[in-house]
Amino acid sequence: MKFNKFKNEIIEIGKLLYQKNFIASNDGNLSIRANEIVLITPTCMSKGFMTKDDIVLVDLDGNVIEGIKKPTSEILMHLTVYKNRSDINAICHAHPIYSTAFASAGKSLTKKVLPEVIISLDEIPLVKYATPGTKELSKELLPFIKKYDAMLLENHGVLTLGKNLWDAFFKMETVEHFAQICFIAEQIGMINQLDKKEVKKLIQQRKKFGIRENLAK
Repeated sequence: MKFNKFKNEIIEIGKLLYQKNFIASNDGNLSIRANEIVLITPTCMSKGFMTKDDIVLVDLDGNVIEGIKKPTSEILMHLTVYKNRSDINAICHAHPIYSTAFASAGKSLTKKVLPEVIISLDEIPLVKYATPGTKELSKELLPFIKKYDAMLLENHGVLTLGKNLWDAFFKMETVEHFAQICFIAEQIGMINQLDKKEVKKLIQQRKKFGIRENLAK
C-alpha cells in the first residue's frame, strides 16, 4: 500500500511509452527512487501491460526487497544514476524511433535550435556504445549523467532523468520531438541554429523555470 502511488505512475507511463511507439515488445525500463528504495520495472515483459504485482522493489545495491519477478537487466544503469545524482528520483529509458535513429547513426542532438530544448535540457549528447546492463555502460555514462538530464545511447536508445517520473517522461517526449524536427529540417535544408548571444539569454531563464543552473556545466 505504501508505494501504490509510485507503482501506478510506473504502470501509467509504461502504457504511454507503449502507445506512443517509444518502446516495442519488452523494450525499455522505468524506475522511481523513494529514499533508499527503488521501484523498477521487471525484465522480459511489455511495459504497456504491467500490473502493480509486476513492479519490483530493490535497495540501492540492487538487492530485491519485494517482488515476484526479476528486475530489469539494465538495473545497474539506474543505480549508477541514483548514486551519482542526489537530485534525481526517476529514470526513463526507451527506444523512440527518431532519437534512436540518431543514436544508431552516431549523431548527437546538440545543435542549438529550439528555445524549449535549450532551456530544459541544454543539449542531448551521445554516449559511446557499451553492452546494455554492464559495468562498461555505467562507466561510459558517468561523465554524462553528472551534467545532463537526457542522453542518446549509441545503438541503443534514450535515457532521461527527472525529479519525478512524469518529469523524466516529458523529457523523453522532448528528446523525440526534437529529433523529429531536426530530421525533417535536415531534409528541407540547413538547420538554422541560434547564435551564442541568444543561447545565453535562454540559459539565464533556467532559474525562472526551476531548472538547475549548473546544467551541463
